[in-house]
Amino acid sequence: MILAPLVGEYLLGNIAINALPMIIGLIPLYGGGALLIREVARRWRLGWPGIILLGLAYAVIEEGLLTRSLFDPNYVGLRLLDYGFIPALGIGAYWTVFVLAIHGVWSIAVPISMVETASRRPDTPWLGKVGLTVSALLFLLGGAVPIAFAGPTLYPLSAAQITWTLITATALITAAFLSARFRRPVLSTASPTPWTVLATTSPAPWTVFTITIAAGLAFWLPTLLALVGIKLESVVPAWITVGFYLTLYTTMTLLILRWSRRTGWGPWHKLALSAAGLLTYAWHSFPQPPSFPAPAHVDLIGNAIFSLAALGLLAFVVVRLRRTSPPS
Repeated sequence: MILAPLVGEYLLGNIAINALPMIIGLIPLYGGGALLIREVARRWRLGWPGIILLGLAYAVIEEGLLTRSLFDPNYVGLRLLDYGFIPALGIGAYWTVFVLAIHGVWSIAVPISMVETASRRPDTPWLGKVGLTVSALLFLLGGAVPIAFAGPTLYPLSAAQITWTLITATALITAAFLSARFRRPVLSTASPTPWTVLATTSPAPWTVFTITIAAGLAFWLPTLLALVGIKLESVVPAWITVGFYLTLYTTMTLLILRWSRRTGWGPWHKLALSAAGLLTYAWHSFPQPPSFPAPAHVDLIGNAIFSLAALGLLAFVVVRLRRTSPPS
């Protein structure tokens, strides 16, 4: 409940530490959404593909219906839709593929994975019917918060935009439930040889961590370019950038699916993925300007505190995991 908004906004660097009380309004939306997705996925045995798809549905709902950044051409004065704008859909191609991944991966998947890795019951439901109902109500309450705060300044949506947003979210939720039917067993071999063992054994957790860190650097390429004074939209056509992001998502998805179906895949590999995501947000927070005004020294101190807290959380999870599943 608390980790989802902390990672999704504060560790990202989007909200400075002087606005920490805002987390009270973010917990129902982020925390309620993450908890609801986790419980639904574990109750219906949807696995991690289901969690990611439900996370994308959450992202569509938040950015399409609540904050409406998918459709607002001047959202918080940033002109997010100009780069790769699609007039027929009223969305920006770049911003859409970018922000949906942010919520699907970091706001939902990373917090769930970190907490599950430290749990002795990572794959079983934690809530009963009452808890599941409360988490759903919290999510609905959290959805009303940005609408209430924005009030009359909220960007008005057309009937078509509302309809297509709901259709997209419903399609992703349906795909999450259908994905459980297509999960394949871990690869195995009756008479292993050195070559078949290599081909059917998952890579070392450090290899998974390194590749995921590299993917995080690629994802935040616009931030890295901005550090040297280069604006991505001024040097690369929008559709090349969109193609790059879709290729990155496809590559990482296929890699993780392939690794996870091999023998030897376990909790340390899952920790490697979530740790890479956590540390990616930690380094990104320093060049990220906060959405709400904050003195430079306050922003810097807050980024350092949240990054150290992320390292502390990671160390705690490692210690817990060593007790429940010692590394080979």
